[in-house]
Amino acid sequence: MNDSFWSLPPPPPSPPTVRILPRKVDKSAVTFICFNARSLKDRKKTADVLALLTTHEADVCAISETWLSPDVHNQEVLPRDYVVLRKDRLGGCRPAGGVALAIRPHLQPKRLQELEGRAEIVWAQIKANSLRFLVGSAYRRPNADTAYNSALLESIELAAAEQQNFDGCFLMGDFNIDVCWQTEPPRARAAPADEFLSAFTTMALTQHIKTPTRTTDRSENILDLFLSDIPELVAAASVVCGVSDHDALSVTLSVSSFRPITAPCELFDFRRANWNAMNDVLQGRLRPVLQKTDVLEAWESWKKTVLECAEEYIPKRRVGGKRKTLLPWMSAGLKKLIKIRDDLFRAWLGNKTADTRECFVSARRSVQKALRAARDNWLWKLGKGPSGSREIWRYINSKTKVSTNTVNFESQGKSVSEPREVAAGFSAVFQSNFSRAGNIFPLMRRLTPCVNSTTTKLCELVCSSAEVHNRLQQIKVNAAAGPGGLPAPLLKYCAATLAPSLAHIFNKSLESGELPADWKTAAVTPIFKDGEKNKMQNYRPISVTSLVGKTLERIVRDKTLEYLEKENVIPSCQHGFRAKRSCTTLLTGTVDSWTAILDATSGAHIHAVFLDWSKAFDKVPHPRLLSKLQHYGIDGQLLKWYENFLVGRTQFVRFHGASSEPSEVASGVVQGSVLGPLLFKIFVADLPEMVKNSTLIQYADDATVLNKITSQEDADDLQEDLCNIDIWCANNGMILNAKKCKVMDITHARVPLQYEYTLGDSVLEYVDKELLLGVHISSDLRWHAHTEIVRAKAAQTLSFAARNLRGCTPRVKRVAYLTLVRPVMAYGLPAWHPKTQDNINRLERVQKRAVHFIYGRNPPPVREQNIMPFPMLLKYNDLNFFKKCECGETDFNARARIIQGRVLRGDDGLHPRLQPPPTRTVFGQRAFSFRVVEPWNDLPPVLKDSTATQFPALLKQQLWSEFQSVL
Repeated sequence: MNDSFWSLPPPPPSPPTVRILPRKVDKSAVTFICFNARSLKDRKKTADVLALLTTHEADVCAISETWLSPDVHNQEVLPRDYVVLRKDRLGGCRPAGGVALAIRPHLQPKRLQELEGRAEIVWAQIKANSLRFLVGSAYRRPNADTAYNSALLESIELAAAEQQNFDGCFLMGDFNIDVCWQTEPPRARAAPADEFLSAFTTMALTQHIKTPTRTTDRSENILDLFLSDIPELVAAASVVCGVSDHDALSVTLSVSSFRPITAPCELFDFRRANWNAMNDVLQGRLRPVLQKTDVLEAWESWKKTVLECAEEYIPKRRVGGKRKTLLPWMSAGLKKLIKIRDDLFRAWLGNKTADTRECFVSARRSVQKALRAARDNWLWKLGKGPSGSREIWRYINSKTKVSTNTVNFESQGKSVSEPREVAAGFSAVFQSNFSRAGNIFPLMRRLTPCVNSTTTKLCELVCSSAEVHNRLQQIKVNAAAGPGGLPAPLLKYCAATLAPSLAHIFNKSLESGELPADWKTAAVTPIFKDGEKNKMQNYRPISVTSLVGKTLERIVRDKTLEYLEKENVIPSCQHGFRAKRSCTTLLTGTVDSWTAILDATSGAHIHAVFLDWSKAFDKVPHPRLLSKLQHYGIDGQLLKWYENFLVGRTQFVRFHGASSEPSEVASGVVQGSVLGPLLFKIFVADLPEMVKNSTLIQYADDATVLNKITSQEDADDLQEDLCNIDIWCANNGMILNAKKCKVMDITHARVPLQYEYTLGDSVLEYVDKELLLGVHISSDLRWHAHTEIVRAKAAQTLSFAARNLRGCTPRVKRVAYLTLVRPVMAYGLPAWHPKTQDNINRLERVQKRAVHFIYGRNPPPVREQNIMPFPMLLKYNDLNFFKKCECGETDFNARARIIQGRVLRGDDGLHPRLQPPPTRTVFGQRAFSFRVVEPWNDLPPVLKDSTATQFPALLKQQLWSEFQSVL
């Protein structure tokens, strides 16, 4: 783009020159910006709002007329480095109203909802330089009725009652009251201005804005106010150019509060590394390590040598120490144009003539056009170039994921935002999840007998240089280094040189049963699960461990798993973290069998109990796990190695550059480690032996017990199994959350059959719908409810994409639909199926909306879109899953109910036709094993003979060919 693109159009005749003196700005002072947005989600205003916030770098932003709805995320309309407190106006036939406060995290904002009531106002507490302030953002709509005004006045009265508990109070917003502010005291011109003036007087508030904030051809009014009860704290208050028909307010306090920035640090610049020279030097320097017999000494020597070579042959670059650029499309030319516009605005305020007004208005239009063009141009280029895919997802994540830096957490009843305090708070919460040995040891005396013990033993392991080399090469370049500081690129690009010495250290570790401290230390990152984001209990600890330690873990895991699978230790009902098994295999098999039961017998009942363990991965007691490892044949030095791996581990929480003090990992399997899932499967491997009368299905820590119920005796059998599971939990230090455990009567009978089931002293609640591995199971095993939930979620995601990717190319939009929206509708489709035309149409409508979003009002023909119509997608998923089962890609017997049909005349003898299982009702024909037979029989032999890798592409060609032949 050339400079002429950004130039202003020829201005009208020059107005009289107004000298604008430069103002000295204290960059550490607390600043406010208050403006009327008149729709934050208006695509045309997005660039204007972001430019306003970036230009003024305000600490507190008070926004009125946001016009937002709950489905719009904060980070879609405002920068991610603000804590956004919103109150949207709900209801009404069109978007309107709404207020928001956007506050920098270093001011430790805390919302005070108890002061807000029904009014369109947001109150919050902020802290600056050891002072506590009460801040409010309000909006009063024009011609508001008495009830509306009363609600706002009532909120101000509530704030007045709490005012004495703060060092100062600031109230701002668009009040739309007719007051003459130039007189002293101010004079109300019309009701209800007198009531608001009385309320302001009660709080001893001073109004600092004396310049009109809304100017038309006929009038000038001060509608946007900034009030404070300590006028001495207000260093400057002025009117600046806004984003709607109102001007904005800019206020600076004489209070300092430094905004933290990332501390500068030096990182390896791997793009400039001399890998050849480094490998040559490492080969010689690592030879002495091969002579060391002590694993701890060998590791420290190895690590020191590798890091010294890295310092010599890998240059470093300095990062951090600067604030990040929030708007990648904001150029120096745009900033210059904004400055020219603001200068002309101040010139107009100083000399209000028609010429100065026309000059400013012309400049404002040009800046708006340039800002919007710059953002649209940046969006259009998004996704192009070698790093295009990374840029797309960086942008999408910035609009979907809430930065934990903008969350004010609650720790021990206090609001904390300083990184070190937050890290310490998370560390205390994660520590409370562990089981202490003293609490579990008495229960461990009653050991649950394990019948699936083994006769052979696995006592020792040996790893070769080739295995280590293979594992090092599989490391992802962008993997986190973890404790120890050995980065992923170094290990990957020097794999051949490092493998012999690392194999020596690994074997010494396996021989001695010792692990270096670096391999037993974890840097924990809190990952949000669900619920309120400021509650630390709603975060899951994910551990980042040493990459070298993980390499050894992978080798040990593979060899241990091979032994356990050979000895049939892992029960067949366990689908979690197993090769050739997944959520889809569990769901498909379960739903298929349930459908067969309900179809076979009229009025059949299946009672399914959905179990919920509390902090299952963190509660695993190490002594009990080690005893099970020994019982299953893991013995000798390998058992000693496992014991050393589990016992004596430490972890610390890392949060935005700050770290908590290290703490002991008293129990549990490490979430984020390689061995964690395997160890948990071993720990619960004996649980199926407690279920003698019913059926148990498991996916890691998700367990469901079910039984076909025809009489009280069947219910008693299910209750007996539940009691056995409860005993198993007590013996193994696990806790069932009885309030979250539910029971469902799965049936087509008109009259439910509900027996009472208990866990401990708690009676289980019956539900008509329950979530099983991401699929909503209804008690009638039909999919109307799940289809509607999926449709609503997909439509909401599509609306998000439409709001944020409108200016992108069709290619980017198509990628967004295929990766964000369609997987929501397609998840688990072999298990559930929107068989009815009504359900299919509901999902198809979402896809039609997506096509118009991608291609506009006149989309190309369906084949050129290269997006499967939804009925075709359903057929594709069924056939693709069946082919994986046929080729052994999944450990699921898809032919369990399918009958080998007789060969008909004209059929290929090598590919006999399949016959669907017998069904009694139309409902039974909706099962996967029934509906997949006919499409499979219709496939040409070349597809049936293809490999599992070739099949998807060939199947797509076949389906598109059939689709075009119908047109």
